[in-house]
Amino acid sequence: MKKLLSVALLSASLFLTAQEKVVVEYEFYNVFDLSKETNPKMLEIYKNSNEQKSFYELVTTVDESLYKKIERVDNSQSKKGTSISFGGVGNDFYKNFSENISLTFMDYNGKKLIIKDSLKVQPWIIQKDKSTYLGYDVKKATYQEKSNTYTAWFAPKLAIKNGPIEYAGLPGLILKLEIVNIDKKGGENKRIYNATNIKIDSKAKIERPTKGQIVSQKEFDQIIEEDNKKFDEMYNNKVETKID
Repeated sequence: MKKLLSVALLSASLFLTAQEKVVVEYEFYNVFDLSKETNPKMLEIYKNSNEQKSFYELVTTVDESLYKKIERVDNSQSKKGTSISFGGVGNDFYKNFSENISLTFMDYNGKKLIIKDSLKVQPWIIQKDKSTYLGYDVKKATYQEKSNTYTAWFAPKLAIKNGPIEYAGLPGLILKLEIVNIDKKGGENKRIYNATNIKIDSKAKIERPTKGQIVSQKEFDQIIEEDNKKFDEMYNNKVETKID
């Protein structure tokens, strides 16, 4: 009863103090479809990947937020073997809604870069489905883009139009997000973000990335393209030298 009461009070507090800093912890993991994979090595990699989790923290107000990776002791971290991950990030991701920008801090090949971009707009369609999650009433929203289907569950009482990484724009905080991709073999591969803890913390910091060279997403793509060309040239020169 005490636990239920504390959840109710927290829900009311967050609803009444929407301007305060809300801290949300998310767990992220991939679910790769194993039924379509015939390559034994890739099957092992996908199995290992399905057992791995990453953990993130979103500190947000109505106007701005910072999303970053955090360290958590988890049984999945002790698993050995090669694994891959799609959707998790290792960089600080800052959003400013009043300025309509995102800033991604990245240490790329020893260079400190800040990738500046406009905020992404997701064409959410709110559905009739309702449920509860972490003590909050949540509603379902979806949209489709190419081979991906996006499904979010958001809490209207948490009146902040935000969520993990770049996802936002719903009339309430996104607590659950599932992205399903249909690959070329027909497999359903998922990226899942689940909130595990929500609290108000007036001392939590939202640090806007400032230490680094500011580049646009287009400029960053060009940097990667140029580095790839240099690598290919070095590799081809080595091969030609060996042949001679």
